[in-house]
Amino acid sequence: MPGSNRNIPFTISGVAVRQTPHLIYPRELCEYLQNSAHKVSVVNPVRTKSFSKSLQLRTKNDKVDSQMIAHYTFLYNPTQTPKVPKELQHFRRLVKFKETLVEDRAKELMRIKSALDSDVKQLINKRINFLEKQIKETMYKIETIVKDNEFLSRNFNLLITVDGINFNVAWRILAELNYETINDITPKSLVAHAGLSPRENSSGDKYGKVTISKIGKSDLRKIMYMPALSCIRHDNYFTNFYLHLVEKGKAKKVAITAVMRKMILTAMGVLRNQEPFDPNWAKKVQAKYQEKLKVA
Repeated sequence: MPGSNRNIPFTISGVAVRQTPHLIYPRELCEYLQNSAHKVSVVNPVRTKSFSKSLQLRTKNDKVDSQMIAHYTFLYNPTQTPKVPKELQHFRRLVKFKETLVEDRAKELMRIKSALDSDVKQLINKRINFLEKQIKETMYKIETIVKDNEFLSRNFNLLITVDGINFNVAWRILAELNYETINDITPKSLVAHAGLSPRENSSGDKYGKVTISKIGKSDLRKIMYMPALSCIRHDNYFTNFYLHLVEKGKAKKVAITAVMRKMILTAMGVLRNQEPFDPNWAKKVQAKYQEKLKVA
């Protein structure tokens, strides 16, 4: 704790790690510490940043940040991060690596368009071919893990029943969601986790624009954007929802964001109920509820 006497003996009761934007460093560190039988808590960086402002810290470096995080952990005792099985850790690493390869390939495809030298184009083509080969190998490894792991296989088959979610999107959702605590996640907390919860900016007579908070996993929002666009262009469960919002006067970007939110909630509902996606599920539940009322 900041300001404590260094000569006083102490024991490590737990370790707090602040998230980084891409979750590479803390995730690897957490796995190592958890395997060493330490209590680990991954702390939301927004919380530590706000806590730092409340302390009016004027300096930011590794030493000051470490003391600040230790102080925060001592006062608020953040929830312990559950340990993820090794197979699921391996699955997450492969999915993340595949996305890195896809991004690198997209950069090279853009680079080759502006290349004028023939030798440079040839070298770029070789790199693109190499990346495509690695992407295929990584996808094969991911498919093998999903087939061999009962938990991943069951949830993957459930996710692909949702309109707009293909195998690639299903992999990324499984890799991003904290599904080890899936039964404890409420719909509101899931929307907040993805940063799609509304953020109002009003005070007194001032009524500001309502936007999404973006305080959450940007990768999860990125995952759902293209499937949402695909859904509104084809006739499926989410198309009527989108058209209904547009007819009510909502901006198209707002309606697309609402579709993203509904898709995430639908995916989570499928995983929590462990049942395939049914577009008439809400009507069936409503009918059962009305029958109960009649009996009562």
